[in-house]
Order: sequence, then C-alpha cells, then structure tokens
Amino acid sequence: MSREGKNQKITKGINISRNPLRLQKNQQPIIGIDIGSSSIKIVEMKKNSKIHKLGFEKIPEGLVNQGRIEASQPLADIIKDTMAKYKIKGTECSLCISGSELLVRELKLPEMNENQIMDNIKHEITSFLPLDHEEYCIDYKVLDYIESENNGSGKLSIMVAAVPNNLVESYINTLKKARLRVVYVDIIPNITGKIAKWIMSTNNMDVNHSNLCMIDFGARNTNIVILKNGNYFIHKTVSSGGDYLTAIIAEKSNMDLIEAEEYKVKNKFFTNSFQNELSLHVRNFFDFLLTDIERTLEFYKNRNNQKGVDQIYIMGGGSLLHGLPEYMEEHLSVKVFRISDMIRQFKFNAKSGDAIAFFSHAIGSTMREER
Repeated sequence: MSREGKNQKITKGINISRNPLRLQKNQQPIIGIDIGSSSIKIVEMKKNSKIHKLGFEKIPEGLVNQGRIEASQPLADIIKDTMAKYKIKGTECSLCISGSELLVRELKLPEMNENQIMDNIKHEITSFLPLDHEEYCIDYKVLDYIESENNGSGKLSIMVAAVPNNLVESYINTLKKARLRVVYVDIIPNITGKIAKWIMSTNNMDVNHSNLCMIDFGARNTNIVILKNGNYFIHKTVSSGGDYLTAIIAEKSNMDLIEAEEYKVKNKFFTNSFQNELSLHVRNFFDFLLTDIERTLEFYKNRNNQKGVDQIYIMGGGSLLHGLPEYMEEHLSVKVFRISDMIRQFKFNAKSGDAIAFFSHAIGSTMREER
C-alpha cells in the first residue's frame, strides 16, 4: 500500500508513514530496519534486490518497551553507531513496526469505491480501538475479490492495519535523529506474505494455491501468520519468546543470562542423545508454544473447508535451535522449513550464515509488491 497523508489510496504494502516518498516502479528502499525490544536489525539492499550488508546490535533494556520507544536519542545514537560499525550506507529506509498497540484485522466489505472503503473501515474497527480512530494511522490492502454466488455484487476481503499516530511519529523522529528518512512502513502480517511470495516464486512454487504458516520466534513474542493462497488470513501473537527460554535455562542451571544464551544456542535439546533436566525444560517451553500453534492451525483448517496448511516456515533467533524443525514436524505433521535456509540459497552475498534468521522482517520491509 502507498498512502500520502491519511486519505490517499493504498496501492502497495502497508504504509503508515505520514508523507512517504513516492518511489518509481520496482525501485526499493536501500535500507530495511527492524527495531525490537532487545535488538536492532539493519539490512542494506542493493538496487537489484540482493542483500548487501547486515547489521545487528543488542540494545539496553528499557529503550523500547512493548513497541514503544522510551528513549529516542540514545536509540538513534545506537542506530548510527551500528550503521558505522557494519559500514551500512544510505539515508532512506523502510521500517518494520510491531507491538501490542498495532491492530490488524481482516474485513469483508461489499464491493464499493475507495472513499467508501475507508469510511466503512473506520466504522467497522471503531469498536476494536481504545481511542478515537482519528488518533490512528489506518491503512488497508485489498486481499481478494469474492464473487457473488447469485450474480450480484461481490465482496472485498481487506486486511486493515491501525497504529497510534504518536507511536509511528516516534519511530520516524528517532530515525530522523539517526540521519535516516523513513519512506515506507510495514507490518509483520504483510511482510511475511511478501517473504513467502519471494521465496516460493524464486523456487518455482505456486504461492497462489498454497496455504502457508509463517512463525517468528522472537525475543519477547512469537508471531503466527497464516496465508491462504498467498494472502493474509490470520495473525496471532503469543507473549512468550526466546528471552523467556533463556531465563528458564539460567534459573534452572544457576548460569547467568549470557551463559544461558550460549548454552541454548549450542546444545541439541531435541535429539534423543541429549537427555537431561534442562532439555526437558526446553521441550516443555516449546510444547507450550506448539499447543498455541496447533490451535491456530486447527482454527484455520475449520475455516478453510478442513484443508490445513501445506508448509510451515520459521524465522527469528529461536528458529536456529538444533533439531527444532524436525521436532515441530513430529508434533504438527506438517513440513517445516527455516526461512534462513531458504533465503541464503539466492540473492545473498554476505557471509553471515544462520545470522540471517534475525533479519527476515528488515528484509521483507524493503520488498515492494507489483501494482
């Protein structure tokens, strides 16, 4: 989607910035940024869509809380330092935005013109918003046109995103202090759809006839997004992530958090040859997540004429744990792939290995869909 102010028609991605730069067809922002609660991920893209450089930096606790920037200038300084450290160049960027205040809904509306769509969206989502809709940046993306069974007017399937104005402005202003101009803002449900299409088209797979589940094992949260025929269908956030698992390991083993994080990454908790008390706690942690994932998959199956997802793609730091894809396959009976394994097969010339698992959202935010 592409919006200038709050009333321009959206045509690409989901753009929630106030005055986005108009980009030429097929042109992409050079820098993609994903600001999380515990780290910053920055990717520099070449104009031919190749990943050129990656920058990753941990940030002190409290700078970003539940998607809210609490200390703008210190965060801007970290972003500038990270870009200098990894020799990332450029001034224009795309931004992945998330947090508990982000509202995403799928709506079904009768066929109508663009002005009527936005008026109806504001009316429909008012009950979901804690503040007046004028306090939000609201954008939408038409996912599908559903034809009428009796030759009447059809319906539009629409993905709607709403984010508080002051939250978006805080990100834009912080990046401005880091000498960056935000030209495109995107959200996880839309980003995952673009990544899926990118991967599948490159591997000659038909995304338009596939049901996919994209799971991001983040530091604080786990995001589950299901795509039907390449389009958003459902998004669920589970308030549990890798930092919580690290804390469990630290508590049960008397390690500090740094030692626990290293232990978590190095060991093979899901293999039969590795059996101790800590492996049991790790499996219990993922069993809890898999229960939520399984419920989401079952909900989708019930809504999709008993047809479940065809494949699952996992990303984020948690996706790198040894044996996790196989463990998930055993419990969910669906083939599971790491996004990092798929992405580094093509269009990638940096020597970062599995580190690319952390950059999926930053990479996806730079992708522009065809009109």
